[in-house]
Amino acid sequence: MALLLLGSLYVACGGGGGGGGGGNPPPPPPPMPTPPMASLTFTPGAPGGQQSLSLVRTNVGATELILELQANSVDDLYGISTDITFPSALIRYDSADEEAWLGGDGESTSFLVTESSAGNLVIGLTRLGAASGRDGTGGLVTLHFTAIGSGSGSIQFANNEFFDASGSTVPGVTWSGGSVQVQL
Repeated sequence: MALLLLGSLYVACGGGGGGGGGGNPPPPPPPMPTPPMASLTFTPGAPGGQQSLSLVRTNVGATELILELQANSVDDLYGISTDITFPSALIRYDSADEEAWLGGDGESTSFLVTESSAGNLVIGLTRLGAASGRDGTGGLVTLHFTAIGSGSGSIQFANNEFFDASGSTVPGVTWSGGSVQVQL
């Protein structure tokens, strides 16, 4: 009977191998490649000097781009109307904020930004009533974008209008955009 019991134990334990080992452990899995870090670079266009409007980046972020539309050494700025085109396959428009400079002397303003089609913002900002135009330098509009694709493209102005307090279009104003490079 004892021999039968030992035989049953031998079969239950895997036939003499001890069930626990032998050989080398399997090698560890190969390391996973490290994905490249996300990056977003904005390169402003050439500065325009006096009577110019330009885009300037105001944040440092890997996937968020915040641009400010600035008036530079302007005379009698009452309002602007412009389109901004951007590479919609690379960055997504999220929102816009009016900056305080144009109405900073207590005058009322009207502000509108809408994405009329993918990659095209229509922007309007003006003082209201019988106010004079503003002279100097200051922020007008802040635009918020999020990176959604890799590549490079330009951010440009189109259909630009710069109005003085009499409602006349001021000629010779320089509008400076820039370019964006995204790596996701």
